[in-house]
Amino acid sequence: MGISRRNFLTSSGIGAASLVASQNQFRARSEISAEAVIRNHPLDGISRENIKITDVRVRLFSCDYPIEKWWYGAGVTILTEIETDQGIIGIGGPSPYGGPEFVKEYTEKHIRPQIIGKNPFDVDIIAPSHRERNKAMAWSGINVACWDIIGKAKNKPIYELLATNCEPVTQIKHYASCGTIWDFEKRPEDLIDEALGYKEQGFYGFKFRFAEHFEENMTISKYLPFLEKLREEVGDDFKLIHELNMRLPLDQVLQLVPKLSELKFQWIEEPVDRWGRSRPRIGNEPEDLGKAIDWHLQVREAAQGVPISGGETMTDRFEFKDWIEMDAYDIVQPDCDTTGLSEGWYVAQHAHLHNKPCVPHNWHGDLTWMSNIQLVAAIPNRMVLESCRHYNPFRGGLFKEPIVVKNSYAQVPSGPGLGVEIIDDADKKFPYDPSKHWLTNMPSWLK
Repeated sequence: MGISRRNFLTSSGIGAASLVASQNQFRARSEISAEAVIRNHPLDGISRENIKITDVRVRLFSCDYPIEKWWYGAGVTILTEIETDQGIIGIGGPSPYGGPEFVKEYTEKHIRPQIIGKNPFDVDIIAPSHRERNKAMAWSGINVACWDIIGKAKNKPIYELLATNCEPVTQIKHYASCGTIWDFEKRPEDLIDEALGYKEQGFYGFKFRFAEHFEENMTISKYLPFLEKLREEVGDDFKLIHELNMRLPLDQVLQLVPKLSELKFQWIEEPVDRWGRSRPRIGNEPEDLGKAIDWHLQVREAAQGVPISGGETMTDRFEFKDWIEMDAYDIVQPDCDTTGLSEGWYVAQHAHLHNKPCVPHNWHGDLTWMSNIQLVAAIPNRMVLESCRHYNPFRGGLFKEPIVVKNSYAQVPSGPGLGVEIIDDADKKFPYDPSKHWLTNMPSWLK
C-alpha cells in the first residue's frame, strides 16, 4: 500500500502546509546562492594544506546525576582528538551509543594506525563511515575532527566550507526534546507540566516520547484523550512533535496518527520499525526493507499530511537513499555523531534534491551539538535542530564558551573549525567512571 507524493502534499493538515512552505524556502535559498559560485563538494576551490596526522586518542568523561533524573544517554560522553605536525588539534564527538570503551579501543588500536601520516584534507577517503553502527560512531569522531582541522587550517568555520549551494546562517532555531521518563499510570500530568515549562522558557515547540511501560499499561484509545488535553493546555501556537521510537506495531500506529494530524503535530518521528520487524519482537526475525518502507508509506497516508521523519540510526547516504527516493521519509534525521560531517552533508544534499528538510538528531550534549549545528547552518534545507533538555552536565559544561539556546535560538560558533574549545580541566571535572553509564546505573523501577 502506498501514497503518491502529490496526494500527500495536497492532503489537509498543518504538516503538509508547513512542508510545502519549507520546500519553497529551500528553493529560494538555492536561487539566492545561484548568483554566487556553487561548489559540488565542500573542498572544491579550497587550497590544500601540507599537513599530516601525527597522533589520535580518545578521551572518556563521566558525570554524576540524580537517579530520579536518569535518562537514556546519561552519565558518559566521548571526545576524539587528532594531532598534526602543524600543531593543530582537531576534535570530534562520537555517539556514546557506540559504547565508550569500544569506541576508544577501536579508534586507538584499529583506526589510529590507518591514518597516522595521512592528510586531514583527504577526509572523505581516510575517514569514511561504516555500516556497523558502533564502528561508524568511532569513525564519525575521526571525520568531524578532520573537518575541525581543515577549518582551523583555513581559518574558517566549518559551516562556511559546507555551505556549497546556499548562504550559511549564524543562528539556528531549536526545539526542546525530552519527555522520556514519565509514567501514565502514576501522573500523566508530568508531561503536560514539562511541556508548559519549555514554553515558558521560550522554546517554540516540544518533542516527547511514550511513557515508560506504555506497552504494558496503555491502549491507544486511552492515550488519545490525554493527547487532546496536552494540546488544550499548551495551546495551538506551541508546536508538538511525537517520537514513537519504533515501539508499536503498525496497527496501533495507524490508529494513533490520525489524531496527531487532527491535533496539528509538526511531525511524527520513527513511527514503526525501520527494519520491517514485528513489535514486540518475534525471535530472530529477518530484516525486510521493502516491508519497512511500505509500512512507513501506510503511516504517511494515515497521518493525513503530518510529515514522517527518521534516520538517526543510519550511518551513511546509501542507507538513506531508498527512504528519500521512495518518499518513506518526509524529513531526514542524520546525526553527525553517527554519520560524521561528510555523510551528514551528503544526506542533507540528497534530501534537498527531493525537496525534503534535514533536521538532525541531536541528543547527547556539547560534543554532538558542536558538529550538528555546523551542518544545519550550512545546508539549504535546514529547518530546526533538536535540543535535548534532560539533566546533563555535558550540555554547556565542556566548552569554554558554551552553546546556549535562548528563545528557541542558538548562535552558531563562528571561530575556525568547530569554533569551540574544551575546558582545560575536563579530565579533572569529569573523570571517567564506567559505573556512571546509563545502562549500568539504570533505576530499578525501569528494569
